[in-house]
Amino acid sequence: MVTHLTDWVAFNAQRFGSEIAVENLDNGEQLTWTQFEGHVGRLATVLRDLGVGAGDRVGLVAEDDWRVLAVQFACIRLRAMYVPFNWRLTTAEIEILAKDAEPSIVVHDGAWASTATTLAEQAGLPRASWSDGTAERDLDALVAAADPIDYDGHYRDDQVAQMLYTSGTTGLPKGALVTLGGLAWHTLNVVHEMGIGAPPARYLSQLPLFHAAGLNALTIPTLMSGGRVSILRRFDPATVAQLLSDAAEGVTNLSGAPVMWRMIMENSPNDADFSHVRAGQVGGGAIPADVGAWFSEHGLELQAGWGATEMGPSVTLMPKASRAAKAHTVGFPVRHVQIRVVDPLTNEDVAPGEIGEAWVRGPSISVGYWRREPDTDPDSKAGWFKCGDAISIDEDGYVALRGRFKDMYKSGGENVFCAEVERVIVSHPSVQDAAVIGVPDEKWGEVGYAVVVPAAGEQVDGPDVLAHVASRLAKYKVPTRVIVVDDFPRNVTGKIQKNVLRDQLV
Repeated sequence: MVTHLTDWVAFNAQRFGSEIAVENLDNGEQLTWTQFEGHVGRLATVLRDLGVGAGDRVGLVAEDDWRVLAVQFACIRLRAMYVPFNWRLTTAEIEILAKDAEPSIVVHDGAWASTATTLAEQAGLPRASWSDGTAERDLDALVAAADPIDYDGHYRDDQVAQMLYTSGTTGLPKGALVTLGGLAWHTLNVVHEMGIGAPPARYLSQLPLFHAAGLNALTIPTLMSGGRVSILRRFDPATVAQLLSDAAEGVTNLSGAPVMWRMIMENSPNDADFSHVRAGQVGGGAIPADVGAWFSEHGLELQAGWGATEMGPSVTLMPKASRAAKAHTVGFPVRHVQIRVVDPLTNEDVAPGEIGEAWVRGPSISVGYWRREPDTDPDSKAGWFKCGDAISIDEDGYVALRGRFKDMYKSGGENVFCAEVERVIVSHPSVQDAAVIGVPDEKWGEVGYAVVVPAAGEQVDGPDVLAHVASRLAKYKVPTRVIVVDDFPRNVTGKIQKNVLRDQLV
């Protein structure tokens, strides 16, 4: 059954018209809900006139800015798909994503004009931008002169609003499809536990808006609820610490990776008081014991969460009262998600407390991947999303992460897929074979070690191999160490046994 949904921006403009909706903290720009609604409607007109229609993709490469969110909501109004590209990737990597998405237009800011120009020229696409004196099409000027497209009252819950790129263990790009209904259900999953609400709720956005963690975890729920989103262009721990600890600023919510919370702690005064903050979410890893204890002593119980782009993104959240007792877990399942713990060999549920692969389902879960059939996609099993994480669930229902069945690791909250890095390493002339493994790291959660077998007659220069990788992949994907071995431990089919390799080296 199809459910029809209200336009969140149009509704909040009527309900909270004079309240601040979005703002850029770096330059002081603020828009009320009435102003934001007007901008979204006029931007929708501009995009339509530039050829964007229902089902089309709008590619975006831009620093965090309230205009990024305006593009998202203008796409919704046109029934188009919003496709933000990760600017941490190299231009060559983004080109691969753009080739897959086939956007109708590339939208960008001045900082990423060069990358956007390359993408547009490669695909023969128009581009439009803000904050760019050499813009092919100046969005701010076009929007100022346009008449708005108003909400028509007929959004379907199965309308695809976003295509967010993630990767499988093969390292090949996959566009996860996020519907309006999925975003609405995700909001229901997190608003209560995270204390999100209408004004004076204020979310401090410090995570990149090209990620589900930055865009959907708390930003969209805050805007859907009528609260304010205050955007920092880039994460700066000293600035965040000052804003978060000043009660007069009124920040009620913050989300960040464990390493970010540690940096905020290190940049906060000893007498900092965070008791006015409603919720602090920790994603991408467990709460470090010393960090959790420090914030607790200063008035804020951090709440761990677990999820992924395809999962809404939130699947679990830690109740505040449980942090100390359940610090080894990533919290309790959110309200409208079901989790199974499955033996990956038999597809049967394991006993409580035992380790298995996490399968999840619920109305907030992605409906699938762009141009991939759900019935044949290996990540889909009869309505369940097989996320590849190894978990256990204790007798109280709390979820503990035990590892990953998929060949990837997380560094600073970013997914690094080993196969992608390995392909680049073996393209180096001195390397015959390579295996990348994730190892624990105090600062980043995990980092990569590259284990390589030299090509016949070659000597491997570790720094040169790392420079080779850095020239082709984003910085966070570059391993921190190169280890040279004569050969790898392998199973009977010739596959490298990374579990054995990790035990030998770590």
